[in-house]
Amino acid sequence: QVKENLLSCKMLLHCKRDELRKLWIEGIEHKHVLNLLDEIENIKQVPQKLEQCMASKRYLNATDMLVSAVDSLEGPLLQVEGLSDLRLELHSKKMNLHLVLIDELHRHLYIKSTNRVGQRGKDRARLGSLVKDSSPVPLMDVTNLSTPRKFLETSQFSTPGSSTMRDSSLLEIKEDTDLDPEENSAVFMGILIKGLAKLKKIPETVKAIQDRLEQELKQIVKRSTTQVADNGYQRGENISQENQPR
Repeated sequence: QVKENLLSCKMLLHCKRDELRKLWIEGIEHKHVLNLLDEIENIKQVPQKLEQCMASKRYLNATDMLVSAVDSLEGPLLQVEGLSDLRLELHSKKMNLHLVLIDELHRHLYIKSTNRVGQRGKDRARLGSLVKDSSPVPLMDVTNLSTPRKFLETSQFSTPGSSTMRDSSLLEIKEDTDLDPEENSAVFMGILIKGLAKLKKIPETVKAIQDRLEQELKQIVKRSTTQVADNGYQRGENISQENQPR
């Protein structure tokens, strides 16, 4: 009797197999639609999140978010007509984001680094005035300043010339949300370059640096000259006559 019951159950299940398969396929379709709806909801919040990331200078997070959203909108969500305006907006932001990153890179390359040198000169001049020392202000020591080249050639990233270690050091760079993103200039520039690489804009970046190089260096000379002249003026007319700041 048990065997007969099992056989009858088997026959009934066999009859229901096509219906079960249909329900299984429908379940997969519904799950896929739910995933797409969740993705659409997340993408709708991208402009607001992007604005917050740009305001706090979390450029790597902003780049990852923007590239991912544009890829989704031009991939699985390409047929969703309701997202056409958002698609155009995010695509436009992606096309212009590299300009912001290049400007930030130039600011740290030429302005931020030279400001540190100028600040050291002011601190030494202030110290000299406090001790009432009439001797000339010593030359500013720039050998210990962090520069992009020294960032690549420090011992923590292996020996100079080790290209594999340089590449891996850039890949391992991550944004720390708890710290000021601009606190470490070298790491910040690494983040900017990584963002530009994700945007596939490295050639444009190199060209921009080459085009603006002469202009930026002239600005450094202009700012340095002004600082030296102001420093000489502040130390007093008598001292400046004795020690001309050539």
